[in-house]
Amino acid sequence: MGRKKSDDAITINQIKEVAKEAGASNRLLSLWTDVSYTTVSSWNSNTSQPNEHNLNEIGELLQVDNKDLIAGQGRKKTGLTRALEQELKRLHKEEGIPYEVEKFDKKRGVSVKVNNPELVKRLRAFAEGYEKLKS
Repeated sequence: MGRKKSDDAITINQIKEVAKEAGASNRLLSLWTDVSYTTVSSWNSNTSQPNEHNLNEIGELLQVDNKDLIAGQGRKKTGLTRALEQELKRLHKEEGIPYEVEKFDKKRGVSVKVNNPELVKRLRAFAEGYEKLKS
């Protein structure tokens, strides 16, 4: 999968803005985190994201908490989590849908337990319907 064009990029981090405010150049960020200049450029355009170690390094350099480097997603509480938890219990108890199913792992040659794809599908469908009702 190729990189997204910057026009399509979702703002996940605010490194560019926070660094500019602190007076730090991309070159300083790249040297401090020991990554290439182009990697810092990718972080700034949100086409890639720093790993936890690099995020800590950036926070240390800019003297900000890591949470200040991450853009808010604007999520609202709708009660979805509680509703999903109730639906999960209902699906498991009333409809008898197991949490996990066995699947044969060809690589290891053994059966392994995995999350039940039917349960995941039903929970996602429930969440989609719930969000439509709340909007």
